[in-house]
Amino acid sequence: MSTGKIADLQPGQAVRGRFLVARKELREARTGKKFLDLTLMDQSGRRVIARLWQEAESAAGAFEQGSVIAVEGAAETFRNELQLRLHQIRVVPPEEADPSAFLPRSAKDIDALEHRIAEAVRSVSNSHLSELLLSFFRDEGFSERFRTAPGAKTLHHAYIGGLCEHTAEVVELCTKVADMFPELDRDLLLTSAILHDVGKTEELTWQTAFDYSDAGQLLGHLALGERMVRSHADQIEGFPEELKLRLSHMILSHHGAAEFGSPKLPMTAEAIALHHAEDLDAKVNMFLGQIAAAREQGRPWTDRHFLLKRSLYVGEAGKAEPPPEGAGNAH
Repeated sequence: MSTGKIADLQPGQAVRGRFLVARKELREARTGKKFLDLTLMDQSGRRVIARLWQEAESAAGAFEQGSVIAVEGAAETFRNELQLRLHQIRVVPPEEADPSAFLPRSAKDIDALEHRIAEAVRSVSNSHLSELLLSFFRDEGFSERFRTAPGAKTLHHAYIGGLCEHTAEVVELCTKVADMFPELDRDLLLTSAILHDVGKTEELTWQTAFDYSDAGQLLGHLALGERMVRSHADQIEGFPEELKLRLSHMILSHHGAAEFGSPKLPMTAEAIALHHAEDLDAKVNMFLGQIAAAREQGRPWTDRHFLLKRSLYVGEAGKAEPPPEGAGNAH
């Protein structure tokens, strides 16, 4: 019997344990029967789909997304995906289980990452950009949100401290790019690297589960971040309008293309450098996370990733067959 570690689940295994409810939806099968469709998370941050068919409507009213529940059921496969068929659900009172304890956290030293970002802030010599950066990090409320926010809901750096980790890594990459290409405006590139994802402090919520705020759903972190940076810059006397424009462009274009959320393509050398540094860090983090999860299960290949549009090679981690021909092709 499994006691609740998702990485250890095997089809046919009885399951008993406590999980965080990351998603909850009452649905109706084609037969008309109601069932409760859940995404559950364990304390490692791993997720699994779970479904309850007995008395689903009454169970749905007993708890909300972000609750901790104790479940009994069995692991099974459905369409080649592991899921749980639940027999019983019990809501765990908050005094018995802190939901935030189930959220995954960065394995890196957040204090060290903050120190690296602070060093980058101090290295910016342009007085307007320096004051802009300080106007953010002098705000204790912002600094705490920046320190604890995840880097995304699910895709990359999706854990407490992920935003700080991602930002420090992008700063490191942009520092090396600026050294390689001295023609770039180093101060502008580092400032944009530090501030490119500040909108995620308003886009995401992470008190009991990772989710989007209303503003995050309606606007997204690029628009929110550009608005935050522009608002701070507007309060700094004499801040050049052209410099504001360049910063706004870099924040709005850093995803690189409209299909990934950027309303504009990068149109300056600093903007294209930021885009590729940010994309490199995000993609490598995604690859490493997928590979580590498959390695835990002793598998030489990951499942096909919906965004990456391919399976990833793990190596001599197991004896499973490679994915079907063509599964690794992405154009």
